[in-house]
Amino acid sequence: MTNGRAVPHRNGPDMREQRSVYAFKEFGSMKKIGWALAVGLSIAQPSWAAENIQPSAQVVESDEAIIQTLYRNSYTYWQMVRNDNGSYNDLYPLDGKSKVGSIANSGMGLVALTIGHINGWEPEAEKLVIKSLKVLTGKDPDFSVPRNDNNTYIHFYNVETGKAIGDDWSPIDSAIMLSGALFAKRYFHNNQEIADLVDELYETTDLRSFIADYRTGHIYLAAHKDGSFKRHKTKVFNEYMIVADLARQQEEDFGNMGSDAIRFWDTWYDTLKYTPISYYGKIPVLSAGRSRFISMFNFQFNNYLVHHFSDSQMYQKATRYAAMADFQWWQDQGIESRETYEWGSGAGACSTGYCVDRIALPGDKDLNLEKIASPHIVSGFLPHLERARTDLIAMYRDPDKRAHYQLKDGSTILWRYSTTNPEWRADNIQAVDYSTMLFGLAALPENLGMEFFNTFNDYFNPEPADYRKPLPTISETTTAAR
Repeated sequence: MTNGRAVPHRNGPDMREQRSVYAFKEFGSMKKIGWALAVGLSIAQPSWAAENIQPSAQVVESDEAIIQTLYRNSYTYWQMVRNDNGSYNDLYPLDGKSKVGSIANSGMGLVALTIGHINGWEPEAEKLVIKSLKVLTGKDPDFSVPRNDNNTYIHFYNVETGKAIGDDWSPIDSAIMLSGALFAKRYFHNNQEIADLVDELYETTDLRSFIADYRTGHIYLAAHKDGSFKRHKTKVFNEYMIVADLARQQEEDFGNMGSDAIRFWDTWYDTLKYTPISYYGKIPVLSAGRSRFISMFNFQFNNYLVHHFSDSQMYQKATRYAAMADFQWWQDQGIESRETYEWGSGAGACSTGYCVDRIALPGDKDLNLEKIASPHIVSGFLPHLERARTDLIAMYRDPDKRAHYQLKDGSTILWRYSTTNPEWRADNIQAVDYSTMLFGLAALPENLGMEFFNTFNDYFNPEPADYRKPLPTISETTTAAR
């Protein structure tokens, strides 16, 4: 939802671009691609040094302090988009108020609550999880969110009344919600009330029927209120891997709907034999077609929510290649006003409302006209690209502070900005897109590590989760004490 306008799916043919209207086979060896992996910092001699005059004391944030500030503040963001009734807003308005809720953000919010809990930022997280789950299952006496006749959730709804906004009964948003619920269940494994509520959600939110054709790799994008499907479909590869993963598991658990969901998964996602690959230069990138690319959030949503993705060397390599292609595309644009560390092709606010940015081949249609850099995409790639950490810190340190946005409590977070139009500022921050800022920072080895996600997104593992939070380093302890 953007300024009161309901919007449809993030993908489609391709429906995420229309949001402003309604709101490798294992990869072969590749040659090394040369680019600078460090941000150059020129240091001029201060005037006081030549005059032997002592400078006034200045506090300079260390790299570690910046990372921890961004990490904590990105969780604060999620506290601010959560409502007392357990729902989650679609976005954080930087000017004004929004009443539009997003079912996908309930899922991302539940994952965020586990991060808040393990860090000691949200000691009452279990109660908050239960509150949201009761809303989702219709067991809260005061508020619930709507489902259609087939128990698929509405994409957007009014967070005060629970009334559906539009007619977009969404499998991907339902799947993201369900993934977050399953994540919370595995994290709070000793809480039987959470387990029972999540089990009910899993048993009633049936995603199998959205498999349109396992032979062609198509999934229906949305349904009507009566459960009939809208005509638009999407094709692998994209975030709908989340839908396919849950649909496959539901067919294995419940049966009786044929084997299309299992065949779909085995054909298109269990291996990369038939998955389309586009090449940016010599870099292979999983795509929706042989000559076009997808927005980078698709890799990141799958990475944090799908165990088969996060636990697969094949998919981890694919995500690294996607990050490399994204970075290189930005270097190839020849934007004089842009620094090397400014990159990230994601989705979110833009001057026309909502944009889904993508890289493109030279000579093809420009799919990021405003050259908007997305810090949350850089953060989402932290487990996959070494320079992402340095670049995220450099975005924070940038003297123009174009990526800086202030939450109402004064917390600074990083969000989208145009590298060619410094006058433009986003007026809202979409939560589903911003989620990868928190998740990427959490995945840093000094925080929770990628093992946190790989442990708790293993939703159907009958063995108890075995995860231990990394002990803080000496430098982190010193930073925290300052």
